[in-house]
Amino acid sequence: MIFLTITLNACSQYKKGFALLSAIIMIIMPGLTFAAQAVATVSKNVVAINEPFQLTISVDQNIDNNVLDLTPLAKNFIYGSPSISSSTSIINGAMTRKTEFNITVAGKAVGTLTIPSFQLKGMQTTPIQIQVIKSSQHDKHADDQAIQMNVSIDRQNGYIGETFTYGVELFIGTRIDSPTLQSPFGDGLDIKQVGKDQQTEIVRNGRLYIVLQRQYQITPRTSGNFTLEGPIFTGTYVTGNRWNSSIGIPLSRQAKNLSLHIKKKPLAYTGLWLPTSDLQLSQRWDPDSLGSELNNQDQTARIGEPITRTITLKIKNTTQSVMPNFSLDYPVNVRVYSNKAEYHEENSYTVMKVKQVVIPREEGKVILPALSINWFDTNAGKQKSSNIPSLTLRIISGINDTIIQNLITSNPTQSHVISSQAPVAQVATYWRWTTYIFAILWLGTLFMFIRKLKQTIRTSNALHTRTKAPSSVLHALETAVRENNALVVSTRYREWDSLYVLKKLRKDIDIEVTTMMASHYSHTKTTWNNTVLLKLLEKVAKVKQDNAAVGALKPLVPK
Repeated sequence: MIFLTITLNACSQYKKGFALLSAIIMIIMPGLTFAAQAVATVSKNVVAINEPFQLTISVDQNIDNNVLDLTPLAKNFIYGSPSISSSTSIINGAMTRKTEFNITVAGKAVGTLTIPSFQLKGMQTTPIQIQVIKSSQHDKHADDQAIQMNVSIDRQNGYIGETFTYGVELFIGTRIDSPTLQSPFGDGLDIKQVGKDQQTEIVRNGRLYIVLQRQYQITPRTSGNFTLEGPIFTGTYVTGNRWNSSIGIPLSRQAKNLSLHIKKKPLAYTGLWLPTSDLQLSQRWDPDSLGSELNNQDQTARIGEPITRTITLKIKNTTQSVMPNFSLDYPVNVRVYSNKAEYHEENSYTVMKVKQVVIPREEGKVILPALSINWFDTNAGKQKSSNIPSLTLRIISGINDTIIQNLITSNPTQSHVISSQAPVAQVATYWRWTTYIFAILWLGTLFMFIRKLKQTIRTSNALHTRTKAPSSVLHALETAVRENNALVVSTRYREWDSLYVLKKLRKDIDIEVTTMMASHYSHTKTTWNNTVLLKLLEKVAKVKQDNAAVGALKPLVPK
């Protein structure tokens, strides 16, 4: 209630103080420990009577050395004085404190003994069971819990060519030198590791284990019944500790074997054999407006403007080696460049992505082909087909094609205008002298001449303005070639296609442009140098200048 009666200025001061307090708390927060833990671990779970082993009690905060009461151990164990160590570390601004009690312990009697729970400032450890055996049985009852290995497989029945996912989980609870984990094996099976090993730490029945996880793909080559031999772990088990001599004992563990039952390909199946529980086929067009199901109108594209088609295929439980190759029959009035297929793993799917660049070459209707893939549904036990639809386009001329055609039809006018300029200049000189004598008689004629001259200049300027279009297209093409931009080169080349180029020169340029496109979009990419194409375009510019000069001089030649 008092807070509600505070004035606006006072409220502002409270807000500032609250913000400062919040900032201080956020700075201190990483160093705070909200729930301290006490964990008890042992170096062994199976020991001989009177054989010493290590008991470690860890607390994630600093505590007094006298807080640990070991008297509950006296009933079943012999123990020594604890060795105590404390440490503090700061990682990424987070402060961690740790206290460890290391105690040497030995069992007094044969049987299953329990290390009791310990109370430390409100924290409590978990009891640990220890199996104590006779000394004479020590070799026979080796510490089997030091190394444990579990294996799993997603299923044991399938079809030839289908991929199985096989997992290995290795627990190492003791010191091992030169550890090695061999892959599982079996006749008639292709076995491949997938991804990298994953490593973590856990405490199981008071024992600290390093856990190694690994995954494999198993692909049967033939049908029938197979035995998948488990992976084998080998290493050297080191006994003793840093205070006495150590002895290395060879150690080997093999996981259990598994059976696989593989069926044949059904006789009624047609097409490339693709057994899987799920297959997904999709495509995407760029521009995005193409291929849209919401667009019911005729879809159009322009000559020379690139269209990108990205096809994605996802197959579950299969390997990259059995992924199909796309074979699409495109019409001759488009040019197609395909990138090399890209592959990656996504959960239990193998994903293949193919990108194609389609460039229309002619006006009219064009159908970009559909794609259909047959596959065998292992869950339903029958053949299925996945499809992506075709795309029908109406190809229209490029933006600058109309300008180019106008320039071609206006060339005769250009010749006519230029041819009239030189005689007019001569007539103007003649009448300039004659007007001194016949000024009154020819004044009207002079007025008409001036009107005609203005019309001529206006027409010449308009023609000059229209002539800039092809020059700018050629300049844009040269710029794109220098920048090695294949898509822009393709677009500009089609726009510039109808300019006045000699047949041989045009053929050489076409070869170079095709080579450039192949270097960017073909399956086997090659290096391409733009020097030759730039020189050819310089020749085109020079030929244009020569043609313009000849056009200006031609009217002076007497008929």
